[in-house]
Amino acid sequence: MNYLENTISQIIKEQNIPFEWNSLVDQELENINLKENLNRKDLTNEPFVTIDGEDAKDFDDAVFCHLNKSLCTLKVAIADVASVVSYNSELDKEAFKRGTSIYFPNTVIPMLPEMISNNICSLVPNKKRNVLVCEMIFNLEAQIQSYKFYEAEISSFKRFTYHEIQDYKIDNSEICQSIESLKELTNKLLENKLKRNALEIESTEPVISIDRDGGILDISSTTRLFAHQMIEESMIAANICAAKFIKKHYGYGIYRVHEEPESVKIEGLKKFFSLKGHSAKKNSTTLDLINSLINHANKNENNKLFNIMILQSLKRAQYSTKEIGHFGLQLDKYSHFTSPIRRYPDLIVHRMIKNILNNTGRTFVQEDLDAELGELSSLEKRAEISARQVNQQLICHHLKKFIGDEFNTFVVGIAEFGLFCEIDKYFISGLVHVSDLKRDRYIFDNQANILKGRKTGKTYRIGQRIRVQLANVIPEERKIILVPSD
Repeated sequence: MNYLENTISQIIKEQNIPFEWNSLVDQELENINLKENLNRKDLTNEPFVTIDGEDAKDFDDAVFCHLNKSLCTLKVAIADVASVVSYNSELDKEAFKRGTSIYFPNTVIPMLPEMISNNICSLVPNKKRNVLVCEMIFNLEAQIQSYKFYEAEISSFKRFTYHEIQDYKIDNSEICQSIESLKELTNKLLENKLKRNALEIESTEPVISIDRDGGILDISSTTRLFAHQMIEESMIAANICAAKFIKKHYGYGIYRVHEEPESVKIEGLKKFFSLKGHSAKKNSTTLDLINSLINHANKNENNKLFNIMILQSLKRAQYSTKEIGHFGLQLDKYSHFTSPIRRYPDLIVHRMIKNILNNTGRTFVQEDLDAELGELSSLEKRAEISARQVNQQLICHHLKKFIGDEFNTFVVGIAEFGLFCEIDKYFISGLVHVSDLKRDRYIFDNQANILKGRKTGKTYRIGQRIRVQLANVIPEERKIILVPSD
């Protein structure tokens, strides 16, 4: 077992993640059959394509776009997982227990067995696949004029990666016309996003390349391309329609909600940014303030730290039947419909939509759904923490070879016992213990969030750059011990 496998095994135990399929699930997989539905539309001749990352295997969404002089039609086809995974089956119970697929470097713990996620339901090229389609008509300002959901069958014409789409050469093929139409629509959707002041915060998640022994070859950050936005905006549009459709027919929704940040967090941000040269306008709304902080951050060389501070002040997005809205996207109604292969809430949304389309008469109880969505929000959090811990442990293991070396860091957190300093280019922070801050006794000022020397008055605050020596690394505990170089 190599280091990556050891690390993943450790985190699975720590977080109590189910990762094996029981015999009842195996039996259901052997007897799986795709339910025939004569009402499915045949869209196999339409040039749907998938656009995903290089490593993707579970293709759960495909798109086709057609633009004419007055309207734009966008069809978002999503793998019809609900036609394969029956409610309350052993497969369904296990999927709910997992809640979401968890992605580690070179490895995934899937929500559904690979026979479903990578084969039967995956929208691979040139294979007929059952889908649930959200068909939207946009006007030339990219506002949704109408939408409808229906079951269909497609055969993806091509599997693109984001980089391939970015450099796609224009020709007269149907595929190319669809992609060009989608590019035009995306540009207008992005303009609309800007007008409604949706938050655009740069992500700083590490991308880790692994060698054969499970060690790190390279650590980089993600580059967001226009191709990512093409798919993101298409999915956001479909998710808006799913939220509206369910609210219309059930009187409540299955929402992805994101509440406004707490005022105490906003005040903390204001204080921090005022020290960094930002002056807040009087009586500005929380949304206006955060957008002005993002703009300030993006103009600064410390933009990574500034964006971390903004992200830390925001609340987590969750699932709920209550119409709270999505602060980050600035949407009143927003659902998750587009990834039922890897997210259980999307599967609930599919079942509710198909219940209406097929008039199956199944009843859904809002209180029960809310309890389920609360559990699924917790499982999503567990998945995020687990993925982060695996990355941190791998980076710690990689840093062991640099013990004794010096690094540039910046302070990302302050506590009574010391400073948390992020090491440049490694996406991980270590601790400088207060006892290693020499030539003075440093006291933690909770109100100002600083460490201040009793004699000298020297202060350490968030954002400060410090040259440190890597004193020790304990990968299994994800601990890094740093000492100041000077």
